[in-house]
Amino acid sequence: MIRTLLAIAVVSLYLLVVGSVSILLAVLAGGDPRVLYSVGRVGCSLLTRLAGIKVEVRGREHVKPGRTYLFVANHQGNCDPPVLLPVIPRDVRFLLKKELRRVPLLGRIMKLGGFIFIDRKNRNSALEGMEEAVAQMRAGHSFLIFPEGTRSRTGRMGPFKKGPFMMAIQAAVPIIPITISGSFEVMPPAQLKISRGTIRVTFHPAIETRQLRLGQREELLVEVARIIASQLKEHEQPLVSTTS
Repeated sequence: MIRTLLAIAVVSLYLLVVGSVSILLAVLAGGDPRVLYSVGRVGCSLLTRLAGIKVEVRGREHVKPGRTYLFVANHQGNCDPPVLLPVIPRDVRFLLKKELRRVPLLGRIMKLGGFIFIDRKNRNSALEGMEEAVAQMRAGHSFLIFPEGTRSRTGRMGPFKKGPFMMAIQAAVPIIPITISGSFEVMPPAQLKISRGTIRVTFHPAIETRQLRLGQREELLVEVARIIASQLKEHEQPLVSTTS
């Protein structure tokens, strides 16, 4: 637990000092968020190293330079975003619950970075957020989405929602499936302590969506879920249908 508290304290101090400067630089650069992403990647890497997390990455060569993607990953635990942000060779944006917008400093950084905040309990808010994400992807900005909608409570992959796959088809951007394995053991959702361990991140080949119709979104969902599950350990495999 001491290691966890040390990691959180150091990263909080880093965010306070470096994050504040990066906001100023982004504003002076006319709202260019690239410096914010660089600061975020360093902060996330710092957190995982101090917490004793080893990250193994496979298949990153599938992410081609200059292309816009929708990255789709399973969601095992609290460490997934800070593990993924530094290893994805892109600046990626997120769809986030609106409550995170109120987090001091971090909320401001995420807003400047182009992240989209939605009210998950409000269907109109969710639809508006998805439409904004589609527009941003058409403009060349990549996104990372966890289609389960929330973290796993058992360590097993849960059902996927159709929304992200509709977004990919509407934006006509390829999907890169990502498998996260080992994250649940390191820090499950209900636990504050970060345990030492190894998290394996596997990037799979891109799936093109340009020729797909919205009516094919469920087929796309099933295929992506199958690919992601293919690199999960036996105790991480889904027990139920991959759709919800």
